[in-house]
Amino acid sequence: MNSGLRKAHKYSWLLLLIIIPLIMFFSIKDLMLFESTKNADINPNFSRSITDRDFENDLFKVAFYPKNIEIILKTTLKNASSTVYAVDDNNKKQKIIGQLTTAGIYFFDINDIPKNIMIYDDIKEELITKTNF
Repeated sequence: MNSGLRKAHKYSWLLLLIIIPLIMFFSIKDLMLFESTKNADINPNFSRSITDRDFENDLFKVAFYPKNIEIILKTTLKNASSTVYAVDDNNKKQKIIGQLTTAGIYFFDINDIPKNIMIYDDIKEELITKTNF
């Protein structure tokens, strides 16, 4: 490798060192996985008294409002990657609503109220739980 090739090789690696983190940052920023607001104290009641629909099981409570969804996660899930999906009539995933990490209260802003929601582990590709309306 002569000096011209070494210089070109050095500049190409420096350029990749700058471009790859920028691509990763902008791709993660657009996923909207971390746009939930979580309260530290767990109150078992919903923040508003009037809901469109609500559901409860041993893992979580869900309330559907006109422009957002409130999820009260009762216990921390054992799954590392717990993603909330909107589900259609055929129980197929439509779009990602958000991500759950620890026990707490989560609010997710949505445009259209889904028929049902499911909590799905994307790493193990298994269903954790879902609502049944």
